Amino acid sequence: MEFKQLEAFVAVVDYGSFSEAARRLYLTQPTISAHIRALETELNAKLILRSTKKLSITARGQQLYDSAVSMLHIRDNLLEDFHEEKKRVIDLGVSTIPSSYLLPELLAGFGKVFPEVCFHSLQSDSAGAIQRVADGSVDVSLVGQDTGEENCCFIPFCQDRLVIAAPVTRHYLQMKSGPVTFRDFMKDPMIMREKGSGTKKEMDLFLESIGVSPEELQVVARMNDLESIKRSIVNGVGISVLSARSVLDLEKTGQILLFPLDESAHMRSFYIVYSKNRILKPHVRQFIQFVREFYDRPNS
Repeated sequence: MEFKQLEAFVAVVDYGSFSEAARRLYLTQPTISAHIRALETELNAKLILRSTKKLSITARGQQLYDSAVSMLHIRDNLLEDFHEEKKRVIDLGVSTIPSSYLLPELLAGFGKVFPEVCFHSLQSDSAGAIQRVADGSVDVSLVGQDTGEENCCFIPFCQDRLVIAAPVTRHYLQMKSGPVTFRDFMKDPMIMREKGSGTKKEMDLFLESIGVSPEELQVVARMNDLESIKRSIVNGVGISVLSARSVLDLEKTGQILLFPLDESAHMRSFYIVYSKNRILKPHVRQFIQFVREFYDRPNS
């Protein structure tokens, strides 16, 4: 008997539905059903009776429910008491763009509503942050791509556009005076992100959409550090395709020029990722819901 099984059982009873329990716990309905079956097998007793119209709890099920509620309450109190200052912690994986340009405002907003929650953040590229969710080393991750990882759920929460970032030179200032397309930049030195980056994945999708092979580009450098790429652009090493959020500060101060990718009005999404097979702590579920709603709010 495991806590995750008891939590699933209590949720089914509380919400009167397997599907609603799955939604509230951020699990799939088959996972909820598997937890209930495991309890019934271990206890050799029918706990819940299901029909096409309603769900009811058996006498043995009611007995387990009362005990499970107490056990989960004791568990939560123990975890709170044993943690320093009774803080609730979220282990958070985060990729480059969300870490620098989304996470600060998310944590500030969330902290105003839930000041008792703190974060342990681990930065990597998108692939690494997703892997941390899959192997259980973090509760949730914020990333720049949906890899289709079988055991993870990906929820888009924010969009950004891709732009061409170029140094401030006479050549690019002249290009600013008229309409341009991506093909106008194909003979220029290009700085690319390394594999594993969400931006690199979106760049590949964009090139495919306009029928351009990466081999046709004049790549002069491949870098995995976003700040190095930005400084290289400022210093005239080359151009790069980046998320607009990551370079707006440099454009505002006149250090770089930005060109939109108008060919496809190309937008990219950022995702919050969590495991399908893990019952999330209540404060983790609160954070997920907060992130999902944050960029839909006025002035966000």
